[in-house]
Amino acid sequence: MIIDRESAEDVARSALPHYGPKVSASLTFVKYRENYVFKVVDETGRSYALRLHRGGYRSDEELLEELTLLASLSASGLQVPQVRRTVAGMPFCHVVDAEGDIHQVDMLDWVEGASPLGDIGDAFLGLEEVDASSFSALGRLIADLHLKVSGSLRPESSVRRAWDADGLIGSAPLWGDPLRLFEDLDAGGVVVAEAATKLHKQLTAYGKNIERYGMVHADFTPENVLVRDGQMTIIDFDDSGPGYYVFDLATAAFFYLPHRRGEEIVASLLAGYEEVRPLTDVDRSIWKPMLLARGLTYLGWAAERPGDPTSDFIAEHVRPFVVRLAQDYMGAAELV
Repeated sequence: MIIDRESAEDVARSALPHYGPKVSASLTFVKYRENYVFKVVDETGRSYALRLHRGGYRSDEELLEELTLLASLSASGLQVPQVRRTVAGMPFCHVVDAEGDIHQVDMLDWVEGASPLGDIGDAFLGLEEVDASSFSALGRLIADLHLKVSGSLRPESSVRRAWDADGLIGSAPLWGDPLRLFEDLDAGGVVVAEAATKLHKQLTAYGKNIERYGMVHADFTPENVLVRDGQMTIIDFDDSGPGYYVFDLATAAFFYLPHRRGEEIVASLLAGYEEVRPLTDVDRSIWKPMLLARGLTYLGWAAERPGDPTSDFIAEHVRPFVVRLAQDYMGAAELV
């Protein structure tokens, strides 16, 4: 059973022999969110990201789907980390800890010399200096991803839960109920509840046409886009699954919406996307509702993790912003 970083490191070290005798030089903790991530450096100096997955979060079938997607995208030329197979040729391994619990571990190539595109906190608070042209490049990258997955992977074959109307704001959302972040449904909670009901109907009506719905990354925050010498690499496909393509764009834009250059950033992102994959008028009509849907997922995520520093940030800063989005959405709906 993993109860802290030390026990997680013990399990991670136990996984290293699965990747060969050379992969044992050093192991350094990097971060913990849904998974524990360690940096591994082998005897030749080559680096890898070892991921120790949270118990029960993903089935073996779900993890295999993610790693298969990564391998397919890498083979297509998209900049993503390569999956390193075990000495037995498997994309991940199982490690048994001292208490007999079984853990999933995989290993990806480390993206050397790269830095995150940004930080969600700094972006949201307007502390981050941004180059709008980088968001044009990001838009093109997201469009390229969507083109590649639409030609090879169909959402109906996925074993993962979908980022559709039900998964975003249904009765059992993937990331939790956003209303739990409001005490006794105060004024903000009431408008969010009303907006969620209306939004669910609108997203359901938007539908799952193959031009607007397929396999998505689902977590295009700036931390998950690494940049080196102007080249972007997409990491962390842990939440990938079937969903609306516009949802990926909404995720990439969301934390920059309050930024003083937010409108410019959004314009660059969408323009870059459309250089590769045009949006329809129907897609554009769902843009602001999808931003609200993305915001609601963050409230649900925070409600599931009380006391987490990121959850506290969301409760303090993002929640009132999402309330304003909901108010604007309901006001616009009344005008229709």
